[in-house]
Amino acid sequence: MRKAVLFCEDDPKRQYPSTLPTYCVGHSLGCKLHTIYMGATGQDYEGIGFLAYNNFGFVQTIRMAREFAVEIRKSSTMGMGSGASEMLDTIFNVAEMAIGTLGVGFTPTPEDTDRIISTKYDKADKTRLFVFDDDSLDSSRGFFQACSENPKVSALPGSHLTPVYFKLGLDDLDLPEEARGIAADAIGGMESASFGNEQEVDALVDEVAAFILGKGPSREPSWTVGGEPRISAGILPEQQ
Repeated sequence: MRKAVLFCEDDPKRQYPSTLPTYCVGHSLGCKLHTIYMGATGQDYEGIGFLAYNNFGFVQTIRMAREFAVEIRKSSTMGMGSGASEMLDTIFNVAEMAIGTLGVGFTPTPEDTDRIISTKYDKADKTRLFVFDDDSLDSSRGFFQACSENPKVSALPGSHLTPVYFKLGLDDLDLPEEARGIAADAIGGMESASFGNEQEVDALVDEVAAFILGKGPSREPSWTVGGEPRISAGILPEQQ
């Protein structure tokens, strides 16, 4: 990504001047990669947006893939037969057992990543966490607590895959008329296919745009109040 930005900045003909503000936006484990990169290089941005930040280990990531598959089954108009569903469940079960037995993991580990954040990540004041209400795969609280300063947090409707949305119909394809019937037969007679929730994506786009324009969160998650961690009766946020 950095090479792409430099490529665009190097030649004025590309109309991407070095003075143009640059924002970093990542999703899920992509946020972890951004964190490691910025901790190692000190790369700076005008703003950093982390959507559904995730810092899982390898075994947890297999479980995350399983939840992805379940969510895809629920949200997609493209049906999945019971045989395919059972096969996926078997694959995930075998993968989870194999990874657990072999002891394979990511480097850095989740704990090491938290240490990188606490010791080398000095951009909390420029960072916005975007947290979805129904996201069981979110690690944003850990990021929030590892930062030396509290980043702002936006709460939004949706789940871990809310940023993923598409809707495609035969009318959207540039096909000759004689090929449309063949295409329709190839996809089982369906006129269109979609995945995700358009309203939730629109809400996310509005919130990210507001962040870039310098506005605060439209709504905070229940574990923060006024941008501060919520502690009630001696209970830490991760315990609530």
